[in-house]
Amino acid sequence: MLKEKNVELIKNLNPLIKKYSRNDKVRKIIVDEFTSRNMRASNAINILNEKLELNTLDVDTGKDLILLFVFSQGMYNAMIFKENPEGEALGEVNEGLSIILKDYFTELEIQNLEEYKLEKVVDGKKRYVFSNMIKVAEGHWRGIISAKYLAEIDAGNDIIYNFATQRDPHIDIFGLKRIKLDKTKCQIIKERLLMGQQFSDEIRLNVLHDEEDEISYNEKTGELIIISGAINIFDGYHRKTANNLAIAENPNLDFNWGLAITNFSEKKAQDFMVQIDKQKPIKQEHTKAMDTTSLGNLVVDALKDDNTEFATKIKNSDAELKFNGLTKKSILALAIEENYSNVLVDRTKIRPIAKHIGNVMDHIIGLNANEFIKNPEKTKKDSYINHKNMFLGYIALSQKLFGVRDWEDKIEQVLSKVDFSKTNKYWKDDIGFTDEDMKKVSRNHLYNFFRDLFNSKEA
Repeated sequence: MLKEKNVELIKNLNPLIKKYSRNDKVRKIIVDEFTSRNMRASNAINILNEKLELNTLDVDTGKDLILLFVFSQGMYNAMIFKENPEGEALGEVNEGLSIILKDYFTELEIQNLEEYKLEKVVDGKKRYVFSNMIKVAEGHWRGIISAKYLAEIDAGNDIIYNFATQRDPHIDIFGLKRIKLDKTKCQIIKERLLMGQQFSDEIRLNVLHDEEDEISYNEKTGELIIISGAINIFDGYHRKTANNLAIAENPNLDFNWGLAITNFSEKKAQDFMVQIDKQKPIKQEHTKAMDTTSLGNLVVDALKDDNTEFATKIKNSDAELKFNGLTKKSILALAIEENYSNVLVDRTKIRPIAKHIGNVMDHIIGLNANEFIKNPEKTKKDSYINHKNMFLGYIALSQKLFGVRDWEDKIEQVLSKVDFSKTNKYWKDDIGFTDEDMKKVSRNHLYNFFRDLFNSKEA
């Protein structure tokens, strides 16, 4: 289904949902369409009650495309339905014509879904059972959920994304509100799950407390049963999506997520979300520095373990640089990954690269001991030679020297040709040098500056 057609269909269906959602005849016809295909009636009811918004469906996934198709078919059937051959249709003429399926779905989709029916008959209202749940407050329980069970619940479209209790939405080019989904982030979590590296953080679900919710909890056994109600996910959407991807690749994945289930009103769930959001997040730079899947980080860690002068000058934050520091781990790790990508292909290369970089940096520091060791703060007022970001360039130079016999002589030749003074407009005008963490374009300019000096005949 093309995105444009998806948007057009949703825009035509939404007014019909608002107009006919309380019409018993329309509701019955749509529900019958679902049950005739062995699909849960609750899917249709959640859409009619506007708890499951059609624009949260990802039609690139099979289950969501099926859901949209079946609901559209049901609504079309309702619009053209007549009590008797001579009677009037429930819907107006243009309403039925506005949602003819062939105008939106491809021929192949219609061919595959026209007679679609689930092989197994499902309950009209699925009861979800959670064992060993602990009640921590009124309407609030905590426990665990297996990756398999989480995927099973989501496969039935029973985990609903509620914009009112989630992060700000993405507004697409058609003006429709969409889930702000970072697919790269989901892929990373999926890979961590499959490799056994994902930690079991918490998925938070809220059974919307309204006239339709029903939850049973046995304090003695810890068994919690969601009998009915809209299950909203208000924290963990990316993890839930990644979980589905991982289960699709490995249906036997053995992993448990932490789980919080609440039974709050929309307003109370919003208050809870605000509280979660106010918790002070860890700085992204700090979490990146702790990422042991980053080979760049591991090279820096190995470098810091060596007995070099430079190793003592590597710090984790700008605040620490004030205390005898020259550059940050995050700067070095990024530069190493960007310059040594052809060499740093696995963990066996970590130690040789770290040793080489340590030797190169110590040689640079030794050649300029006054600027790097004796009077670094004084030097920083007039020169970029010991600036934290200049080490991006030094890493690029070290890569060119990797495996070169006379690398010490090469360093002296290259550095002798560089005017590091801050009065040299080249740094800011051409390189884009800055006191902040440098963007990729500026980093590349700096890398190429040192590479070109190395490659020049004079060097």
